[in-house]
Amino acid sequence: MSPYLSDADLASTTDLGALRRKTVTVADAMADHAASLIVEFADARAAGRHDQMNLIRDHAYAIDPDLLAELDGFDYPAAA
Repeated sequence: MSPYLSDADLASTTDLGALRRKTVTVADAMADHAASLIVEFADARAAGRHDQMNLIRDHAYAIDPDLLAELDGFDYPAAA
């Protein structure tokens, strides 16, 4: 489920959701979405689902081309 839909649902039913809806910025929402893409990418990679990885990479590129570099290197050791 989209994090945006989830936030909208919470805002209509709880005080906490309404508070989040009032205070969240577009940058916060985009960061949350990018984080969820990284988690989905890690799960797909662990499962060996290259088709899923490619779909996530395409989506990430559409959001932010720099996010693609993060997906490609998020679990590799840093260069010494």
